[in-house]
Amino acid sequence: MDFSHYSDSPVQIAVDLVNTRNPMTDEDMLAAESDVTEFLNTHGEGEWCRPSGLATETDLHEVRALRARLREVFKAKDDVGAAEIINGILTDVGAVPRLSVHAGAAPHLHFEPQDGAPARWLGAVTAMGLSVALIEGGFERFGTCGSSSCEDVFVDTSRNKSRRHCSDTCTTRENVAAYRARQKDTA
Repeated sequence: MDFSHYSDSPVQIAVDLVNTRNPMTDEDMLAAESDVTEFLNTHGEGEWCRPSGLATETDLHEVRALRARLREVFKAKDDVGAAEIINGILTDVGAVPRLSVHAGAAPHLHFEPQDGAPARWLGAVTAMGLSVALIEGGFERFGTCGSSSCEDVFVDTSRNKSRRHCSDTCTTRENVAAYRARQKDTA
């Protein structure tokens, strides 16, 4: 069965959603309903039906709760714990399989909620994306930034599973700090 349409954009949506809150500074990029609407608008491409309209205060709270659960997937001790959280999300959002046929595409399955609520849609798409990442890449691909000043999450797509930071910025920051520490030790 081909779930490849869940392996790129939905995984990035999950990572981006989790990273909308910085746990070290408590900065929250989803501070208002309009932030949820903007997040959906900038992450809505793809071949899924998606929620339309403006997010409500309820949507804001539900998306924030989903974000916290998705972070727990990355903090799980192993694949069993991650799978348990992902399965819980899929159940709670009512993700059901739906056969979809797009113009020019072969029939394939989507897992979507019956209603178009933003949190349920995000829950279904992100949980399916992380499911595929867990199945195809293994739990060791799920990471939290190794920088002492960052706790953003990522899914490691490197060939040798060697990624330790969420971004090149954090990698550079840590390399410069290590270099300076070595220079200070030799001085």
